[in-house]
Amino acid sequence: MSAPTGLPRRPAGFKAGDQVVCRAWKYNGLAHWVVPGIALGSDQHGEWIFQPAGSFIARPGMAFFARSDAVTLVPVEGEWIATFHSGEDRNGLRLYIDISTRIGWAPLARSGWEVHSIDMDLDVVERTGRGLYLDDEDEFEEHAAQFGYPPELMASMRTAADELMASVGTSQAPFDGAARRRFDQGRALIDLGGA
Repeated sequence: MSAPTGLPRRPAGFKAGDQVVCRAWKYNGLAHWVVPGIALGSDQHGEWIFQPAGSFIARPGMAFFARSDAVTLVPVEGEWIATFHSGEDRNGLRLYIDISTRIGWAPLARSGWEVHSIDMDLDVVERTGRGLYLDDEDEFEEHAAQFGYPPELMASMRTAADELMASVGTSQAPFDGAARRRFDQGRALIDLGGA
C-alpha cells in the first residue's frame, strides 16, 4: 500500500465523535506514522481531532501509547498538520507541526475518516524551556537526495516552514490559543462515551 492520490482537502460530513485515523507517508511511498483520534468538528481553521492519552501510535519500527492528550488540526489550506500537546509531556512538548504535502481525506469503510499526508521531514516544534525551533533540516536534505524531491517542492516546503515559524512566533491564528477549548471538548466526548 502507498499514499493515495487525488483525495479531497476537506471531508464532507465530518462531525464530532467520528473515528479518525491520521496516516502519514514518506515521499517514497512508505508508511510513516499512524495515529488514531476522535473528530471534534470543523471551523474556519480546518478539521480538529482529539487524540486521548493512551492512544496507540505507531510507525514501522516504533510504537508507543501516548502519555498525554493531544489535539491535531488539519488546516483548510497550507502544507502542514499541527498537533497541540496538553503540556503534560515529560519532554515539555507543546506544539509539533509536520510540514506535509498531498493532504487529503477518505471515508473509512464502515464509518469515520482517514486523513492522509506526505510527511516532508521538516518540523516546527515548540517546547517548554527550549522555545520554538525548526527541526530535522538534516533529514530533509538527506531525503531530498535519496528520494529525489523536486526543487519546486523543496522550495514550497521551506516557505511553509518559514511562514509557520513566523505565525507561531507571533501567536497568529490558529496558534493563538484556539486549541485550548478543543482539549475540553475532546475530554467531554470521552466522558460521554463518544470514543
